[in-house]
Amino acid sequence: MLVALSSLQEPDFAKRGEESLQMLRRDYLITTSKLYAERPDKKQPAFNWGVGVMLSALNSAAKHNPKFRPWLREYADASRVYWNQGGYDVLPVPKPLDRYYDDNAWMALALVETYEVLGDKKYLTWARGALDFALEGESKDGGIFWRESDRASRNTRSNAPTAVACLAVSRHTKEKRLVDKARELTLWTRKHLEDPSDGLYWDNLGNDGRIDKTKWTYNTALMIRAIHELKLDGLDRVMRSSQRHWLRDGKIADPGRFSHLLLEAWVSVEGVRPEYKRALEIVSGARSSNGHYPDHWAKLSVPKNPEILDQASFARACFFLANR
Repeated sequence: MLVALSSLQEPDFAKRGEESLQMLRRDYLITTSKLYAERPDKKQPAFNWGVGVMLSALNSAAKHNPKFRPWLREYADASRVYWNQGGYDVLPVPKPLDRYYDDNAWMALALVETYEVLGDKKYLTWARGALDFALEGESKDGGIFWRESDRASRNTRSNAPTAVACLAVSRHTKEKRLVDKARELTLWTRKHLEDPSDGLYWDNLGNDGRIDKTKWTYNTALMIRAIHELKLDGLDRVMRSSQRHWLRDGKIADPGRFSHLLLEAWVSVEGVRPEYKRALEIVSGARSSNGHYPDHWAKLSVPKNPEILDQASFARACFFLANR
């Protein structure tokens, strides 16, 4: 298998990433506000989850080529309009509060990278503010809720990225407290939301004690990163299980908005293996005539009016591999 993959022409992921960013700027940029839209119809700005992914794509692009730094700074500054009374809101203000703890964890991770690329400390300050809000979502019984307004469940998607964000911020602030909190959140998630049969991660624990046992790639992905960075045991098991579960027929079997984070986690642990390149190359080959990419990395169909999440995820993945 590896011999066959190595004989293929080496994909130019930097070129594909640049083409994808050019498409995103053409089809999603709202020129009056410098925000990106949720869809090419530009009826509304992106939800904050999409903001974090788009910002991460621009981070990787600017890391690869400094010519993208103005685009990165432009969007990092413009997206501050989502900040609403101490946390990033789901849509730009002014509007009634509707904040998600996981959105703020993703923004913290993205803004730490922005600081690392641009060297402007305001982005580290903004990252710390988003992280502080995410940490406010922690239950007195442990674990971080998903959404401020209902606090109905504690989710892997809120705990794992917050743990990794704690580690990212602490690399620059040297706060041992954040490392300790990352470990605490990781161990809580492992105790309550790890499937003991394979080491993969369920979605959430409801306040009624019921577990939603859906498995998404990004939940396991961020736990892989936390376990790896904290040097906890069990890394090899969750790596092998995640590859058996989601890497099927050379494809990552989940939507791009989730899959890019698992690809990133695998590469962070093992480096760029041929099968990882091939999985992204398959997605690249399914690009539509107008430059849009599939929303699902195994089904490979392209929606008529695709969300920014999946398009920015592809760009992020391309530049992430190109930077390794």
